[in-house]
Amino acid sequence: MGSTEASPPVSGSFERSELVARLDGCECVPLTLLLAPAGSGKSTLLHQWQQHLSATRPEAHVVSFAVQPMDDEPVRCLRRFAEQTRAAIPAFDTSWFMPFDVSELPASSVAEALYDALEQIPEPVYIVFDDFQYITNDEALNVINALIAHPPTDVRLIIASRSRPPLDVGRLRLNGELLELDASALRVSRAEVVELNSRLGGEPLEGGELDHLMAITEGWVAGVKIALMGAMGAGVGALNNFNASQPEIMEYFGHAVLKGLPEFARTLFMQSSLLDSFDAPLCDAVLDTTYSARLMEELSRRELFILAVPGRPGWFRYHALLRDFLQARVAIDMPDCVVPIHRRAARYFIAKEDYEQALWHARRGEDHEAFLGALARAFDYWLREGYASQILEWAEDVSDEALLSRMDLAAPLISTLTLSRRFFRARYFLDALKAEPPLDYRGRYGDEHTLEFLELHLQLFQHDTDFMEGANLSLLMETSSHHDVRAFSLAMVAYYHLQHGRLQSALAFSSQARDVLMQLGHRFTAGYAGLITALANQQLGHIAEAVSFITEHFSKTPRDCPTWSLWATGMVVVLYDQNRLDEARQLCEDLLPMVSTASATEVISTVYLTLSRLHHLQGNRKHSERMLEKLLGILQLGNYERFVSMALLERVRQAYVNADWSQLDVIAERFALAEWVQKNLDLQDVPYSQSWERRGLAAAYWLMAVGRHDDAETALLLLRKVVNGAGIRTRGLIMEANLLVLHARRKSETEQIRQIDTLISRYGLLNVNQPVFDEAPGLAALMQALWQKGRLVLPEFYTQLFGAVFTSVTTGHAPLEVDPASVLTPREHEIFELLQSGLSNAQISEQTGTSVTTTKWHLKNIYSKLGVSNRTEAVLRASTR
Repeated sequence: MGSTEASPPVSGSFERSELVARLDGCECVPLTLLLAPAGSGKSTLLHQWQQHLSATRPEAHVVSFAVQPMDDEPVRCLRRFAEQTRAAIPAFDTSWFMPFDVSELPASSVAEALYDALEQIPEPVYIVFDDFQYITNDEALNVINALIAHPPTDVRLIIASRSRPPLDVGRLRLNGELLELDASALRVSRAEVVELNSRLGGEPLEGGELDHLMAITEGWVAGVKIALMGAMGAGVGALNNFNASQPEIMEYFGHAVLKGLPEFARTLFMQSSLLDSFDAPLCDAVLDTTYSARLMEELSRRELFILAVPGRPGWFRYHALLRDFLQARVAIDMPDCVVPIHRRAARYFIAKEDYEQALWHARRGEDHEAFLGALARAFDYWLREGYASQILEWAEDVSDEALLSRMDLAAPLISTLTLSRRFFRARYFLDALKAEPPLDYRGRYGDEHTLEFLELHLQLFQHDTDFMEGANLSLLMETSSHHDVRAFSLAMVAYYHLQHGRLQSALAFSSQARDVLMQLGHRFTAGYAGLITALANQQLGHIAEAVSFITEHFSKTPRDCPTWSLWATGMVVVLYDQNRLDEARQLCEDLLPMVSTASATEVISTVYLTLSRLHHLQGNRKHSERMLEKLLGILQLGNYERFVSMALLERVRQAYVNADWSQLDVIAERFALAEWVQKNLDLQDVPYSQSWERRGLAAAYWLMAVGRHDDAETALLLLRKVVNGAGIRTRGLIMEANLLVLHARRKSETEQIRQIDTLISRYGLLNVNQPVFDEAPGLAALMQALWQKGRLVLPEFYTQLFGAVFTSVTTGHAPLEVDPASVLTPREHEIFELLQSGLSNAQISEQTGTSVTTTKWHLKNIYSKLGVSNRTEAVLRASTR
């Protein structure tokens, strides 16, 4: 049974078998609500039920999602949910469900995507939301409501909350499709109280004391435990005088917990409640003591509701009820210490570079300027390390006036907004700064050229290849004396040259930028510059250098580091080039929940395009088309013609390989491929641009599909000339390979072998890899057929590396086993000959005087009789006879 990690029950827990059996009824209804106040044992019950489910239904999956207060933000909440579901259920396909910005999507669309993703899982799935009371955001609630309205087939939803969530459950209740367990259902029984007392090591309970305890606690688990622990020191007789109403429970904390501690421990106990979690060094520094370690030992010995923090040895936190009580007592008994403790805690966490905790305390330190100073340090650190989401989240909690009052707040925010493709928001802040520059220019951004740099930064990423000439950036580097501005400008120039295919320049600038950025501590941007270096090497044909560079940095970068996504993106390219397709897919699926509005467009496009191509290779056409449509939807947020052209090329390529001529015609019309042909076919000299080249190759596929082979050859020759002129060897190889396939139908086997040998000699055998086989449709089948006959000699390591081409493809692309003339009718044979000559369905219909529908029907019969699956395979296999 797959499951996310669940927290073990707290010390002194007891088995609740009857309640587990009731909760087991959740398998019969789409929704179960577990509603009770804090301390009622909801989490313990869920843990015991999960153990029971694991033993009785091991095939089922459980996704346990412990909601946190910070999850009351829909993108964070749904992203965390997708990540945890993926961890629990490997079959959960994150390509189906990973919303980019819930606020910009209707809840019904997000819920539909989640529904589709969950429907793909063949086994039963139980989704458990614990502490659901933290979810109050309308967008997140609307997604859950939409999912409840149309639940997936074999998915059960269990929601545990301290308060009734605002969900539309009326219909489910009326239809008997809702299981509800409230506080009364969670009340402990007499037998359970006896068991709990025994586990705590208490004296045996007499009948009278047990009756009294049951009456005054009304079965509330936390109250029972508090009362029993109190009786351990005062004797079971004390239970007769114990008042279990909530104020008296709080009073119990004061008398039985605090009063029993030495004076030093009581003071530290109360003051440490101002910390969310703590260890001894933190308490010593913030509470100005040396006794923190002794305090924790004493509290742990007494089991005074101090809990270990999972995954952080030596760190503890208080039970939420106890912490609330202690904080209230601090505010009453020693109010003068509250603000100083928060201020010292803020300074402590700043020194540790734990800025989330630092800002939480700084905000409660009642010093606005100190808070803004801490925020500036946090922004600087997060920008350098690549934690864009933290900058965006904290900026939402601070007024625009405050953000614009300091350049060390405004500048990193604008940079982050730009890199996160929130261009309009970045423009708003930048224009406000220009209209009224802040008086405070200190820190890394204390330079008169900062605004100019931010303007160029925004224009580069917003307008992509339409960005102004790079001379402006060069001028900025020459005039600015600020190291950060100069270093960032180097990286921007490198990116600009990469966009325009000036690879040697991109390589030179990116290498220099990376060295300088590392020296300045900008590790994330240095990683981005490093990725530019690798991509430039890869496109120049320096494959060994690119692979070595990417592999080294990917292997030594921790997964929780933001730069991991950059190196992982490069690693996806490496794995795909090396035909390690399963590893490439796994890495893409690991990356998918991480790519968001704070990710570089290169990362997003690479992940989506690669996953689409992998799905297509495995025959999952629905999945592959879905990935491309989602990518095109994302790219609508900005001026991304370059990335749109990549998605267009892949859509055309897949339609061409599938012989889906009607779909190909629709795409060609949508993206005006005929206009590209008309405008470019007679040109002799064209400056390179990536979008022009990708659109041109898409046009060449379309020309081949409609039988315009001479025009397709002209287009490919032009493309080859332009990409070779720019020195982009990887693209030149692809154009050469397409020309080879185009000519092969008119060449003898000897001539075909000579052309393949020339291609290998010119570009290197290992550069004829999976992307080349993909983007030169027919090359793999041609090489495989010649290799199978023994005419094409290839090293064994190469045929093993590309086993999908030289092994599994054997049966699919071997020469035809039957003579078409012997199995086809005269009309079918006529159509087959026209097919071989390269005519489209419409042209065949015109030649034969039949409708397009009839032609398609004949082609379907022809494919079946010849044992092939599509037009391309029929032509290639027939040409090898």
